[in-house]
Amino acid sequence: MEENRDDSALPRENGATIRTVRRALAILRAFRSTDRELPLGEIAQRARLDKATTHRLLRTLMVERLIDQQEAGMTYSLSIGVLELAAGLTRQGDLRQLAQPVLAALAESTGTTAFLGIVHDWQALCIGRVDGGLAIQIRSWSLGGRLPLHCGAGPRVLLAHMPPKDRARVLAGKLEALSSKTPTDPAELNDRLETIRERGFDIGVDEIIEGIASVAIPVRGRDGFVIATISISGLNAHMIEDGQARHLRELQTRVRKLEAGLTS
Repeated sequence: MEENRDDSALPRENGATIRTVRRALAILRAFRSTDRELPLGEIAQRARLDKATTHRLLRTLMVERLIDQQEAGMTYSLSIGVLELAAGLTRQGDLRQLAQPVLAALAESTGTTAFLGIVHDWQALCIGRVDGGLAIQIRSWSLGGRLPLHCGAGPRVLLAHMPPKDRARVLAGKLEALSSKTPTDPAELNDRLETIRERGFDIGVDEIIEGIASVAIPVRGRDGFVIATISISGLNAHMIEDGQARHLRELQTRVRKLEAGLTS
């Protein structure tokens, strides 16, 4: 199915080129946080393109290392090149490099999966992740994957520290439910965001995947503003004890050391 967009405002001499770029971006955005790989037909449908156009653009994106084709040749996934682009979005150019050993230390000491996330294009983008040693691995926020800003502890920490006008825009939009426990009431979310800013962390239980909990805190840059979040996720019993986050203190200690490196 060919896309149905109004291209009348595009400059005539560059209209075809701009249209091609927009279509390529539509293909990249077709991949959601829960998608590890997608077939051609699904990508075409989500991008609102016909299959021939989609296939041609996928081949180009593969050359640019933004898309990988799986061995069977029937499905596609986002490639590591997407992360190379995302790395330049943070205020601190060395954020990912400095955060990697922090994520690794957290994953090893707690047995959880550790994530580094930033805000991009009104979503929470995962730009770093390290899996822990436990048998369970969290697949809900893959490297280069995106989550709605109201879903899960990490994304919600980012939302809590966005400028008030931007927070209001998110809360006024469609608040998708990824599970029966995903908070979607704007007023309740607004109160929760205020609590996050006051206490400096958030906990999410069963909000994205049933049985999985997460804990997150903000990462502040040189100017004191929040530039990212680091979160850890695992089975509920491993993450929560008597209603409290089990690994919160270690998470806070590790992130404070990271922030010291960012400001030095």
